[in-house]
Amino acid sequence: MKPVASPAQDSLELTDEVLALHAWRMPDMVLYQHAYEEWWLAPLEDAVPLVKVNRAGLNLLNAMNGKVTVGALLEKFGPRVCGPNGETGRQCLERWPVPKFSLCYFGAEPPTGDRGDARWHLLLLKIREGWQGTSEFEGETHLSDFHAHEIGSPEGHFETIETTVSHLFREPSEAMAGLTYGRLLAKQLKKLGWWDRKPRVLLEVGGGLGYVARDLGGGLSPEERQGVRYVFVDITRPFVKSQLAMGREGGWAAAGLQANAEQLPLRDASIDLIVDNENLADMTPVKLTRREVESDKGASPLHQEALDWIRHAKLSLGAEVPEEFIFNLGPVRFVAELWRVLKPGGRAILVEFGIEEGFSAPVKLPGHTEYEVQYSHLRQVARLLGFQEKFGALPHFLNMRPDTRVLCTGAAYAIRRFCEAAGRSFAIRAYTESEFRHALGDMLPKLSGHHFHDISDPAWFGLWDFKVLLLEKPAAASQPKPQIKDVKGFRWGGMR
Repeated sequence: MKPVASPAQDSLELTDEVLALHAWRMPDMVLYQHAYEEWWLAPLEDAVPLVKVNRAGLNLLNAMNGKVTVGALLEKFGPRVCGPNGETGRQCLERWPVPKFSLCYFGAEPPTGDRGDARWHLLLLKIREGWQGTSEFEGETHLSDFHAHEIGSPEGHFETIETTVSHLFREPSEAMAGLTYGRLLAKQLKKLGWWDRKPRVLLEVGGGLGYVARDLGGGLSPEERQGVRYVFVDITRPFVKSQLAMGREGGWAAAGLQANAEQLPLRDASIDLIVDNENLADMTPVKLTRREVESDKGASPLHQEALDWIRHAKLSLGAEVPEEFIFNLGPVRFVAELWRVLKPGGRAILVEFGIEEGFSAPVKLPGHTEYEVQYSHLRQVARLLGFQEKFGALPHFLNMRPDTRVLCTGAAYAIRRFCEAAGRSFAIRAYTESEFRHALGDMLPKLSGHHFHDISDPAWFGLWDFKVLLLEKPAAASQPKPQIKDVKGFRWGGMR
């Protein structure tokens, strides 16, 4: 794929090479007709203002079908006025394909080779690398530094930076039997029997804005919450205040502190139940080399720590180790911390996107990069420590309806920007078609280009990439032996 220009580049030079490329309109491009002869487009980079075009600009965009060259578009639209402020077709062709706009793509081939791959994930990855100015590994401390120091306010973070499954389903949804994510989580934990012996101390790690805690409490009776202390630990200090407020709204006796979950400031054997929701990919990655693995000698203390875990837990790296690869050191450290702080008989539920074989790939987000969790390694470490474990896809665990149709998340981001510009509110969430109609009202007929996915469709958020890892620490000899049980009515799917 042709390299994407850096964000500092305001326009693309239309060289002979560029003019020979084909032009594609970006998939899922949403348009809003604000006035009779004015349409709005939302650049992929939130910091760039909305693009406004007239009918000629709209025709230019629609002509980008992957068959026409940039040169042919320039000849037809170049001198025409395509924007309400006198922008010409040439100006649009020079600006729209650069990362800060990302309204179209110029190339010899589609970025994934198959337009059926609706995510165009390779192109989006290159665009995000362009935002950050690098495709290189940012370093072992990048994620902790970002979450500890670069998030000034919780407002809007999960709307624009890193939307999570729990945030998308923070309102009651048909996909969750009319419940919220937190309410359904409470229901499933009770089915597992994890509330038969009520926990005295419940720890939530990285609780976001606190919606899960609020709704987890709302899914339990006052008697079931009574006597339970709910503790938040989050590396991002501004989130803790919101978590405490939401937790108390859910009826919990809540406390919170800022800390890194890879080194929990908690006493040994002090916690009964731990909820970790969509945080593992934010924990310390280490980029190891084949030479380090073969010599068992790390280039730094962190690298040596990772190599020691690989050797001690007998983790399989496959027949051919790449020259460089990512190892999830942070999640491994975290599971070791869970073993330390959980009481005998204590339990933990961990939710995050990840893989079961191969090596972790980067996921570029604005301002930071997350990494897939390699679950076969994490499960092996958990068993080494002594945990009983069970594992499977999040939708199976939550018994979600796979045929529920919800709004494309990319479309939701664009529509949110249109609503903001028009002085209306629009929250990012998993809208069904009826919920979407209710939210937009008379604005809906003016929108085009948006569509709905079955939640089982990989093009919608990759929901089946999200996994659940259930852990139980064996009880003391004097206590009943815990066991992660199968429950009638659960669609465990791949859980095992």
